[in-house]
Amino acid sequence: MSAVVEKMNSINVEMLNEDIKLFPQVHPITGDMKLTHKGVSRLVMLDRYAFKDTEKKTLKEGDFVVLTVKADPKFPARGYGFVKSIDWINKEAIIKVDPEFLTVLDGEEATTGEVKRGLDVIDKPLEVFYEQIAKRNATGLASVETTEEKKQEWVEKFNKELASLNFIPAGRVLYGAGAETDVTYFNCYVMPYIKDSREGISDHRKQVMEIMSRGGGVGTNGSTLRPRNTLAKGVNGKSSGSVSWLDDIAKLTHLVEQGGSRRGKEA
Repeated sequence: MSAVVEKMNSINVEMLNEDIKLFPQVHPITGDMKLTHKGVSRLVMLDRYAFKDTEKKTLKEGDFVVLTVKADPKFPARGYGFVKSIDWINKEAIIKVDPEFLTVLDGEEATTGEVKRGLDVIDKPLEVFYEQIAKRNATGLASVETTEEKKQEWVEKFNKELASLNFIPAGRVLYGAGAETDVTYFNCYVMPYIKDSREGISDHRKQVMEIMSRGGGVGTNGSTLRPRNTLAKGVNGKSSGSVSWLDDIAKLTHLVEQGGSRRGKEA
């Protein structure tokens, strides 16, 4: 990740810290926090790894949010901005988009820099500094210790290494550690061979879906599946082939949100 020290003049830190009090997993912003990252790294940090108010119970005018700035069905673009107004009845909000993302807007939206989006594509990150994520991760990773003394010792050790960027965990650890959710800490899985039967394919598909839903990517070996037009004796018919079944599994990536934060991955 590229790193930068930025002033967060537009974010009301005092108000955000009040919201954070409702989420015991999230650490408040302190005066020594400076690391926000920049460009794509900042967007990835906010969109993929930051803890969010997913229920939007603290969402209000003036809040800093991450959203789908361009709702293209094939190539949607994410960005961030500030809430100007909220229509709770129609579940929509008007967002003033950050200037960095104006180039993806069209027409009047590009002129005004304001977009109306459904609340379902708007997320409110509660962690806007990398140091907040580091503290959450350190707390979560140290939670396995059996005494408070050891927990505190390892919180401090982990936090020192993470906050200084001496060590950057995998993305699933950044997202999950300390969040008290049932997501995986492993980025990728390599699945065993698929049993060449309807039951075997169905069982494999179920496992892939479960892994993806918890944030993991999946590698599948389809070499054990019979080729297209091979005889299926049990039903006196022909197989559609391994490629068709693998394509079906790959399409799960468009249906399953990984840990609520990204699309699945299948290789």
